[in-house]
Amino acid sequence: MTYSEKIKIVREKLLLTQDEIANELGVNSITVCRWETGKSEPNMKAKKAIRDFCIEKGLVFED
Repeated sequence: MTYSEKIKIVREKLLLTQDEIANELGVNSITVCRWETGKSEPNMKAKKAIRDFCIEKGLVFED
């Protein structure tokens, strides 16, 4: 599974829009869109934020 697929699955499991998850992660919604479409990949700081966010919400997110 690609990183973009994992991010989209997490967002959908939590019933969040791209705007909502972007706010939670401290990034722009366009950035989330690019991650989900595979046009870019999160940097290390963003990956840590995603992992921490998932842990907080009780989800497992493996890089």
